[in-house]
Amino acid sequence: MSNSNTTATPYTRLATIYDYAMRHVDYVHWARYVLSLLARHHAVPSRVLDLACGTGSLALELHRRGVDVLGADGCKEMMSVAVEKARKLNYPIPFYHRNLLNLDDLPACDAVLCLYDSINYLMSPEMVLQAFEEVHRVVTRNGVFVVDICTENNSRQYFSNMQSTEAGDGFSYLRHSYYKKREGVQYNKFEIHFEDTDEMVTELHQQRVYSLAMIEKIVAASPFEMVGAYGGFGYAPPTELSDRVHFVLKKRNT
Repeated sequence: MSNSNTTATPYTRLATIYDYAMRHVDYVHWARYVLSLLARHHAVPSRVLDLACGTGSLALELHRRGVDVLGADGCKEMMSVAVEKARKLNYPIPFYHRNLLNLDDLPACDAVLCLYDSINYLMSPEMVLQAFEEVHRVVTRNGVFVVDICTENNSRQYFSNMQSTEAGDGFSYLRHSYYKKREGVQYNKFEIHFEDTDEMVTELHQQRVYSLAMIEKIVAASPFEMVGAYGGFGYAPPTELSDRVHFVLKKRNT
């Protein structure tokens, strides 16, 4: 029996075990793919912003590939992990505490990335549009914005009342994933037991699932134009059956 049960804001406590929980994610492949998208659209950025960078795994991989990268995240706990990882590797990657709706005072960048369905955490089209407007202030005139979304097909296939348990060094957790089609919202509930303090922490993560048509509508209302859209990690046009879609946006010519 746990001595205490607490509810935490998403990622604030998960941050300490996030890399273990997401160890299946192939950041090497993702970095390679994103760089291929930039090359496909003739972008040779001198500086790249990894927005919603989490614990910095993608930023570290980009740095290994010679990219001048900086990271930003709205969760201090996640960003602290990223800072420590970069410090241990002696990687001079600057990290900024910024959320998707406020990118004040960030350096101008030739490419901005917002990946791993971070945009899905914005629960309304109006919030997504605001985030795009914030990115527009950061990306340079001829810069590129690469953003991805988790699709409904992904939610139905991988998050339809799925439960799993995991145990690591000093912790264990139960993850319950479910999708409510009527709400258009995907949920991930983590119940984490920290053994050293005998504490049980619950985090409930929510993601809004957007259709391709809705994203296209948001882009049309934004200061960007869509110059590419790709299903999964390939180069074919996306469909509603794609698990993930990457969009490549550029500033509109005015």
